[in-house]
Amino acid sequence: MARKNIFSIRPRDGHQAEPAQEQLYRLEGEFRTMVEDLPDMISRMDRQMRHLYVNPAMARLGGMEPDAFLGRTKSEVGLPESVVRAWDKAVQAAFDTAAEQRFDFDHEIDGRMRYFSARAIPEVASSGQVETVLGIAYDVTERAAVEKERDELLVRERTARIQAETAARARDEFLGIVSHELRAPLNGIQSWAHVLESQIRDSSTGPLVQRALHGIRIGVEQQVRLIEDLLDVTRMMSGRMRLVKQPVALLPVLQAAVDSVRGAAAGKHIAVACDYRITSEQIDADADRVQQIFWNLLSNAVKFSPEYGHVWVSAAQAGNEICVTVRDDGAGISPEFLPLLFSRFSQQDTSSTRRHSGLGLGLFLVRHLVELHGGRVEAASPGEGKGSTFSIHLPLRVSHEHYLPPSPSEDAEARAQLPSLGGLRILLIDDQEEARESLTMVLGNAGANVFAAESVAQVMQWLPRLAPDEYPELLLCDIAMPVEDGYAALRKVRSWKAQDGTVPLQRLPALALTAFAQREDRIRALKAGFQMHVTKPVTPEELIIIIAAMTAHD
Repeated sequence: MARKNIFSIRPRDGHQAEPAQEQLYRLEGEFRTMVEDLPDMISRMDRQMRHLYVNPAMARLGGMEPDAFLGRTKSEVGLPESVVRAWDKAVQAAFDTAAEQRFDFDHEIDGRMRYFSARAIPEVASSGQVETVLGIAYDVTERAAVEKERDELLVRERTARIQAETAARARDEFLGIVSHELRAPLNGIQSWAHVLESQIRDSSTGPLVQRALHGIRIGVEQQVRLIEDLLDVTRMMSGRMRLVKQPVALLPVLQAAVDSVRGAAAGKHIAVACDYRITSEQIDADADRVQQIFWNLLSNAVKFSPEYGHVWVSAAQAGNEICVTVRDDGAGISPEFLPLLFSRFSQQDTSSTRRHSGLGLGLFLVRHLVELHGGRVEAASPGEGKGSTFSIHLPLRVSHEHYLPPSPSEDAEARAQLPSLGGLRILLIDDQEEARESLTMVLGNAGANVFAAESVAQVMQWLPRLAPDEYPELLLCDIAMPVEDGYAALRKVRSWKAQDGTVPLQRLPALALTAFAQREDRIRALKAGFQMHVTKPVTPEELIIIIAAMTAHD
């Protein structure tokens, strides 16, 4: 079939072309030249999908000359069904709606898959009917490759993010379990130590046994601190460390930190000298975290000082800051190690013969906690064996309020006197036998009547046998227990119905005593209805004070 030139309008034989016709002929010739040189595929089709015109780029779609397309459909020239279906559907829609249609298709050319974005444009005659459809296809292979690569990158990034979140969640869950399993036994150890102390206080063997029990208490405190440091580092690394800031008088916090290390210092005959030049000055801070900062520095000063050494603590206002300095005459720091001092897990001596234990987390925590409070920490040392100095700078809070810290005598008297739990009926639920027995002994010595159960099922069997004046006045409950956890125990105890149909324990005060120590665990316990969340191991003195406060009546 001869190739039909649809772009030319020739003059009739024997007649001179009109100037307008000549101009139109020239314009269409230029248009034909432009279209045939374009890399885009151009074609024109009638209602039977037959080609009236194709440019060379379109002809390459079928690997044949343009004339081979004329008068034939795409199916008739042998194009794949996927290409035919995409084109015919769009062209038919353009005929039916008289509206431009957009579509995509792909086809292998010269051994490579090519991707195209196409348009089917209806051409309307003077009668208003769609006479033909002009097809234009653009090769978007390179753009498609870029988009495909982008999509693959997005998928990989999403997958990596999900994997990272899963790993972080698994890490947090693992650390939570480790924390729980390490804390739970320590609670029993601490409680039994308290029981022994109260039993042998007047015994002739008291001094030796008291020294042994003191050692047990120190060991428990060290283990708890190690667990807390590991959890704090995890929170910092995941960005989940949160501070509860409020106006805090710095002096009492610093004094409490100093008092907490005096026992360890006395054991090594280390003199702790304090020079406080502040009184009621305040900072915006989380008091517990600030005390943790000072405790870490003071503990290091005691640990790295020799027997009969010295530790100096000073605090003074310097401009808009309060500067707290902890200095010792101990092991000192080498110039090479000084820049690495605040890095995670960094230790100057990592040999098997090192003199001092620890994971190298304390100063890492100090730096981050100080920075979270808007301050800075500095370290200096003349060298190994020449002591070291740490300076903490915290921004001062401008306040006109005056704060008078309690006198040492008042504070010591408050610590020496514990409230009585005389006659208080306590329901204790804990699946660990050691915890039940030690806590029963501790609370019993404080005057309480304790019913200790290993499960809520045992409690449900016990409650119906009680007279109304024998009902428990406080629930002390573990959280992690087999079959039914502490949350289920709280719900069942508070919803238990007596024989007369009443619900006598629906307002029973409840204290969660658990080894789950994360912030999320505390929030969950409070939302579940517990009035208090106390982390194991808890000192017996602290537990007794908390219970007394929860059950106090006006």
